Amino acid sequence: MNALRLTTRFKDGAYQGEACLLVYDEQRLSGAALSQDVRDQFEHRPATGRVYILAPFLTEDEVRHAFHDGALFSRIRSYFHTCGGRLYLLTFREHETEGRNASYAIPFTVDDNGNPKEEAPELLGKDLRSGWLFDLFDRHRGRLDAPAGVHFGKSSGKHSNKFLRTSAVLLSSSACATVAYFTLGAIDTTQPKRIFVDTAPLIAVGFAMQRIAIKNDIWSLEVPVSSFSSYGGIARLPAASGRDVILVSASTSGSLVKSLTGQEFEKKFIATLFFLESTIPSPTGGAVVCDLTFKPGQPFGYPPIESYKVENCPFCNDGYFLAQLEGDQFQLERRAVKRLMVRSGSQKEDARKTLELLVRQDVLKTELYHSRSAMSEFSLEADALLAKIPALCTRVHRSLRRFVPIPLNYVVLVGVTAASFQALAKEAGVGDAIKDAQVIDHSALGELQTMQGGSALIVFGFLNDFARARDINANLRTIVPRGCVAYISVVTVANSAEHLSDLRMFLTFGEHGKDTFSYDAALSLMLPSRGEELSPWELELEMLNELVDGAAPAVEFSSRREVLSASGSRSASLFWPGQSGELGIKNDFVYLSVGEDPSQISQADIYATVSNLLATVRANNRGLTAPAQRGQEAIHWHQSVYGHALLDPANFADYNDPVLQAAFLRAAHAAELQYDSDAYSSSRLLSLLNVAILDWPKGGGDALPEFLVSMASRRLTLTPADMLVLKANLSESQLPDYLKQLGERLKVDNT
Repeated sequence: MNALRLTTRFKDGAYQGEACLLVYDEQRLSGAALSQDVRDQFEHRPATGRVYILAPFLTEDEVRHAFHDGALFSRIRSYFHTCGGRLYLLTFREHETEGRNASYAIPFTVDDNGNPKEEAPELLGKDLRSGWLFDLFDRHRGRLDAPAGVHFGKSSGKHSNKFLRTSAVLLSSSACATVAYFTLGAIDTTQPKRIFVDTAPLIAVGFAMQRIAIKNDIWSLEVPVSSFSSYGGIARLPAASGRDVILVSASTSGSLVKSLTGQEFEKKFIATLFFLESTIPSPTGGAVVCDLTFKPGQPFGYPPIESYKVENCPFCNDGYFLAQLEGDQFQLERRAVKRLMVRSGSQKEDARKTLELLVRQDVLKTELYHSRSAMSEFSLEADALLAKIPALCTRVHRSLRRFVPIPLNYVVLVGVTAASFQALAKEAGVGDAIKDAQVIDHSALGELQTMQGGSALIVFGFLNDFARARDINANLRTIVPRGCVAYISVVTVANSAEHLSDLRMFLTFGEHGKDTFSYDAALSLMLPSRGEELSPWELELEMLNELVDGAAPAVEFSSRREVLSASGSRSASLFWPGQSGELGIKNDFVYLSVGEDPSQISQADIYATVSNLLATVRANNRGLTAPAQRGQEAIHWHQSVYGHALLDPANFADYNDPVLQAAFLRAAHAAELQYDSDAYSSSRLLSLLNVAILDWPKGGGDALPEFLVSMASRRLTLTPADMLVLKANLSESQLPDYLKQLGERLKVDNT
């Protein structure tokens, strides 16, 4: 059989039989194939009383032509007369009362002479639609039963031993087309602006809906389709436009639709594809394409699913393992936990040498509130650095002597002043080579005239924005086409060997292959990319604004807010002070040579050092000089549905200098501090915090404010039980008021 075959039972007066749906997702429907499939259905399934034909990607006339092209009616004529069989063509018509397009069935019979006869269209009943879709859902085991001793935690917050998984059903284009056709007939069919789906597998249904709607002249335009990842993505949905179609894969509560309508999305454009009632009654809004619930007199369906609230879940009380659902995924075991631990091997030799040159010079800054497009959290004053470090100037001199194109037409400076560049060129002995070149800042790049076969030198002071480098590269390919271009960087930052390799390849690749242009860096340093999350200082400032505006705030909060608001680029006051003032490094720091005066090493220097260590650990202890892995995915420890990477609490125990603990807290990703997912890590950190609380009255525990700020700003979490213990210890401790006020902000169970 060429078609997808779905069946359900129907009752027509005293007659009961089987209604079969044949679905064709082909570009052309053959009359011969159609007649063969229909005849086989009547012949091999004697209970068949009705056969419905659905070819959703063809027009009604194209399907009708297939009905008459061949021997269809002559081959099934006997079934019409002997068993009352009927043949239907599914299509769209304007609904009799609702003013929208809906699914209709056009009946075909044969007269006494054997000639086909077409009758008036009939509105397709919901019982047939749900029956066919139930067959599709049940056949592909869309309802999952938890194994013995296991139950599911759903994104709606309820627990159950059963789960509806629509993606198991959508395994073919014909299945997607069937669901899309019936969904289109169940909602308002006004031309939408966008289509949103709650899980990624439904994107295929969204595209199928568009194709069907355009083919049937229901919609005239294609629209974007995107997934918002169920409950977790509602907050990221754009504002409702009034014409947004939303598809919900499956539901037992209707709470997701309720949340969507609360965001002002129109019910008439929302469809729940599969709905199964639960023991916690909650009617769903919008359209329900297939109701899976068994009802008296109905030949299909499941009994209502047993759902429980977390506080009275019998499975939890009986010790059943909880398999938490996350987005499109479900899992039957806990996510693996990778604890990231900094060891001596985490600092590579090249990183140590680079850091030894950069620190103590007061040129490295931490950017607290930089733009989302910036790649790293750091900035560097290249002119000052070159003026202070002769060894670095020597490296730049060598790069200039090796790579300056001769003759040279253009010099483009990024983060380096013209005066500094001229001095470097003179000291390098290439002054004559650049004397006739036009020297400009990169912001004036668009003013340069095109010079066929020309040459250009681009000098970066601090190459930490690869997007800017790519833009400059793209512009120069039109300014000096088929010319010679050299890129020289004083300091380059990358988050992995592969990241640096990609930059080098992009800048040097041209019409002559990978070495068409030149790139060289005097220094390179591995630092993490910033990512999309708010920085620790941005979250801290939001929290301080709330505290200062609240009732009876401690004076320390307004003082700290003034510090953070004074400048977004800082080398000092990155962390909360301890009892004796600003946090500073001690003499026994193994990752930098402290020297006789530790105060020369700024907090930004410490923060950069710790950030380098964590970047290396996340890359499985591979530094920038490691060979870039091609053809296989390099190991990079991060969060996924299968595993959780956490900053090992042992880092805080082994590196117990308060400034290092503060740097670890700020440099870690928020997800790496979510210890509520790992009871072992949470317990270890609680022990460290309790020691700090006891040490504070004795003059110790200087990192305690940083820990409490991280927890109060919702970056660091503990398990609910450990959080309750910590809050009790804080309230009973001999701590100053501002620390107790921070403790009062700590949330239990992320509420």
